[in-house]
Amino acid sequence: MATRSRYQLFYSLRSPFARRIRVALSRLAIDYEPKEINVFEPTEEFLNANPLGLVPVLVVHPGAERIPIPDSATILEYLHENYGEKIWPADLATRATVRAASTLAEGLMAQTVQWHLEHVRPQPSAEWLREHVENIDRTLATIHSTNLKRLPWKVSDFQLTQAGYDLYIALDYMTLRLKGLDWPTKYPELSRFLDLHRNRQDLVPSAPPPA
Repeated sequence: MATRSRYQLFYSLRSPFARRIRVALSRLAIDYEPKEINVFEPTEEFLNANPLGLVPVLVVHPGAERIPIPDSATILEYLHENYGEKIWPADLATRATVRAASTLAEGLMAQTVQWHLEHVRPQPSAEWLREHVENIDRTLATIHSTNLKRLPWKVSDFQLTQAGYDLYIALDYMTLRLKGLDWPTKYPELSRFLDLHRNRQDLVPSAPPPA
């Protein structure tokens, strides 16, 4: 009889929130059972793990128990606490700075997902679409004004912080979904950041398929 994995991860291939967890699990060399799902056709097993119907969900099997952990931020906290505190910096002030930057990147993911879901509605609201774009543009401008070659985004030339990974994932997802928003021209440093890390071996395996 096959041994059940300690972890199961419910995810969808295009979800940026699920991707940040897939990347973190890979970085920490944590084995897990992948459970790819379609959030628009959720299974009973998935809804039992998260009745909200949102990915990702990390299901932990510490023994006979089954502990579902929804939400990417909560999962990252769990991984940080259980695997040598390798997600966030040890220094409190640095950690706060990196986590604040990570929140901005996560916000870009959320706004882009909301824009996409509104965009594909039969009668999308022009006002809501405009509001999402304004939020995205304002956040991009704030991030673009920072130094993308150092903290909170990087530890060294090629070593990303969790915020750096989140920023890359957010920008890559925007490229997939926001076809009509020419942010790379308006924010060239962000475009260069994306291009610089596009072939990273810790990011390539989780790249989303074309829309």
